[in-house]
Amino acid sequence: MLLIPNRHFANQSGFTLIEIVVAIAIVGILASIAIANYQVQVRRTHFASVYQTLNQFRLPYQVMIDEGAGVTGFSPNGLNISAQTEYCQFSVTSPNVNGITDDAVVCQIQNLAYIQGEKLSLDRAADGSWHCRASSGISRNYLPIDCQ
Repeated sequence: MLLIPNRHFANQSGFTLIEIVVAIAIVGILASIAIANYQVQVRRTHFASVYQTLNQFRLPYQVMIDEGAGVTGFSPNGLNISAQTEYCQFSVTSPNVNGITDDAVVCQIQNLAYIQGEKLSLDRAADGSWHCRASSGISRNYLPIDCQ
């Protein structure tokens, strides 16, 4: 019997098992980095949304002060703004006699498991300027620049 060498296998090309494993490892590492960055961006977006909603209270609050509204008018309903949104339960505090208000508008965060119950608030100074403040359980990495 005459054996003919099989030359087909000698010219075989393709990837070795180690090359495939290395490629899969690289893709896995890149995916884990991308997922972590994605989660941070999603959380920043949530806080940007909460902060934007909180800022809607500034103008009606100032109008009520300018019109000399009494203590009872300072509520979300008194400002004609919903007391609750997807991520916030709002509370409003009337200014003291000097026009200064700590926690003038407060958003108690809801429906965000990683910061459930934390607070983001706006304080009003006597000169009419506003300052954002966050409770200690909220990472500064997620906050808008105005609140850091």
